[in-house]
Amino acid sequence: MKVNVKNVRLSFNDLFNPKSINGGDPKFTGTFICLPETQLIFTNGKGEKVTTGHDKMQQICEHVLKEKFGKLPAKADNWAYNKADGSTTRDKYVNEDGDFWAGFDDNTWYISAGKRADRCKDGKMLVLDQAKRPIAASDGTLYLGCYVNVVLDVYAYEGDSGKGVTASLEGVQLKAKGDPLGVALIDAASAFDEEEIDDPIEDEDVNF
Repeated sequence: MKVNVKNVRLSFNDLFNPKSINGGDPKFTGTFICLPETQLIFTNGKGEKVTTGHDKMQQICEHVLKEKFGKLPAKADNWAYNKADGSTTRDKYVNEDGDFWAGFDDNTWYISAGKRADRCKDGKMLVLDQAKRPIAASDGTLYLGCYVNVVLDVYAYEGDSGKGVTASLEGVQLKAKGDPLGVALIDAASAFDEEEIDDPIEDEDVNF
């Protein structure tokens, strides 16, 4: 199911240089922090365009599972939509010290998606700016903490590990700038003291 996700915050990602995990095929990936303002736009079974909050992502995932298997499986992993506290399919979203990664806390919901590089046009992920112009990695336009829109293809699967639902990342568009994640803004002016102004040194031997 195609889902347009509006206004999420970009977290860890490999949008320009696909990476291989555990020897698998190189993939473009992205983790997107959901906000109170995040919206999902999709077409329901009646052909109606629906706009709703990100909390309906769970229902979308259940819908694609029912479509594939005829009913909701008793057990199915959800790799597309998770809560950072570890209460869902993915582990708790913390670093080696047990602290939440920047931008996450117990109540954070986030979307994860990826796509194999060989399934992308010209081997590149579609990454656009607000005017729908391509963004290159060298532009420095996308960074952890900026706000983006995302297009997903949410689908169910069955494999050796069991049944589940995941999301293919079809494209990313910059929406707005934001404070970089994990970077504290420094008020440099407050760190300085007022200094006495010395009289200029007079030196008749110096010429410019």
